[in-house]
Amino acid sequence: MGDLADRVPMDLAAYEHRVRSGRCFICAFLAGEPGYEHELVYDDGVYAAFLSRYPTQPGYTLVVPCRHVEDVVRDLAPDEYLALQAVVHRVASAVGEVTQPERTYLLSLGFRTAGG
Repeated sequence: MGDLADRVPMDLAAYEHRVRSGRCFICAFLAGEPGYEHELVYDDGVYAAFLSRYPTQPGYTLVVPCRHVEDVVRDLAPDEYLALQAVVHRVASAVGEVTQPERTYLLSLGFRTAGG
């Protein structure tokens, strides 16, 4: 692993452009497109979970709907949202069995620009 001084700050403008104009990496991964490989750990046809390609912590896992969803609160019906959370619980429990963490954290990320 390189020295911290060797790290380059994230280019947020480039990231935003790529996210807004490029292919959804989750949809591309689930479709099996080359260049979007991740380690699938759960798939029931409605929800899937995979290990992060760039983990910040051991066991960093993403749990997602198998259909394209922009906002899990706005775009999922309450029963779909609760089903997703049940999968989160199941996957987090399984990951915890393997990694034996001191704590388990859940994080939901969103991205919004100042104008949007």
